[in-house]
Amino acid sequence: MGTRSVTAALCISLLFAGGAAFCYARAEALQAEGRWLMARGSAQASDFAQKLDGTSVDAQLKTFKERRGVMEQAHRWQRGMLLGIMAAVLSGLSAYVLFLLKRLDDQLLDATGELRRPQEASSLSAPAFAPSVQR
Repeated sequence: MGTRSVTAALCISLLFAGGAAFCYARAEALQAEGRWLMARGSAQASDFAQKLDGTSVDAQLKTFKERRGVMEQAHRWQRGMLLGIMAAVLSGLSAYVLFLLKRLDDQLLDATGELRRPQEASSLSAPAFAPSVQR
């Protein structure tokens, strides 16, 4: 668990965030097209109300069918955006957890190093234990 894993998790988080931004842009463009198709269908409805012609009804139904397809695509892109946001947040959270684990590991290495130093110093200064011979 070094800095590479934290960096990789952050890069993955940024990648998901970029994907979510792309999905948002695509969904927004499709929703604008859907609003335009809705305005066009409304204009065709008012045209039908004035003329009472069956051809304008067919054109209106075709426009609403197009709008439905466009809005379905926009909703798919919105779901992709939400999934990208959730994945970016989760990978960012995992990067933070990996960072904390690395910090803990570094602190444990420092603590074990401090424990070894006094033992080494005492063994060097004190004479080795020699068994005494009793008479």
